[in-house]
Amino acid sequence: MAMPLLAWSGQPQKDAGLPAGTVQPAPFPGETIGFRTATNRMTVPVQVDGKGPYAFIIDTGAERSVVSRELADMLGLDAGERARLFDFAGPSTVSTVKVASLSAGSLSTGEIEAPALAAANMGASGMLGIDALQGHRLVIDFDRNRMTLMAAKKRPRGEIVVGAESRLGQLIVTKATFEGRPIAVIIDTGSSVSIGNMAMRALAKRPPRTIGPINVQSVTGRSFDVNYVMINDLHIGDMRFDRFGLSFADVPPFARFGLADKPALILGMNSLKMFRRVEIDFVNRAIAFTLPRPAIDLKDTCRSLAACKRL
Repeated sequence: MAMPLLAWSGQPQKDAGLPAGTVQPAPFPGETIGFRTATNRMTVPVQVDGKGPYAFIIDTGAERSVVSRELADMLGLDAGERARLFDFAGPSTVSTVKVASLSAGSLSTGEIEAPALAAANMGASGMLGIDALQGHRLVIDFDRNRMTLMAAKKRPRGEIVVGAESRLGQLIVTKATFEGRPIAVIIDTGSSVSIGNMAMRALAKRPPRTIGPINVQSVTGRSFDVNYVMINDLHIGDMRFDRFGLSFADVPPFARFGLADKPALILGMNSLKMFRRVEIDFVNRAIAFTLPRPAIDLKDTCRSLAACKRL
């Protein structure tokens, strides 16, 4: 199970603000792009330097967009500077390629240096990170399998809006609790499964119910084993979740966002699909969840993660 949440440190790179290569796009009317899901992740058609489209994963947990080495070779993209990468398995140094633009609908990054990774480890030809999504409002409609990019505007009724703070361009929800204690929540559409850190695990008043082991594979091909468990009494905003499936591990992205010793949760696709629609507003630093979908059968989630055990 590939887990493509990434944090990056390139050359040169500032510690505060957006990553190197970030382009602030101008506002535009809403543009709808159909997406399909694969292994609990979303891919959309993206043009690279005007060619394509190619299937890219939408990854709100990645600071920078990524192009596969295979696609870079096919398009003859020039090499960029080496970059430091922090993924679920730890730091590594990777090659980058020079990209004139990544385009999806009306979204366009402008010129960037994109890390180049193996397509087999990503499960797609590339990834759209928050350098591309920054400055937009991203709406993911799970009922209709579509993604809409738009400028900020008044939100419709029926949504639960949760404020967020920005760290390295990533939106982090701070109005959340586990068993009555505060936690931080990172919305990550690139992760197949939700992961809490051990500081969050320490808040549990009783051991979480174990479902079974799963193997987490990073986008660099490294992997580790972890247990998939079930917890209760998780609140995000005014919403309560019971029988919530996740794994606990101190993966490097928590430290990247200053959450190594603070209870925190990476909210992955297996959890986001509980909602009919999820809106991530990078401009107004807000995340909106619309009308829960019918309850997800934990057994089905277990099977999709190859972590089955008698429930």
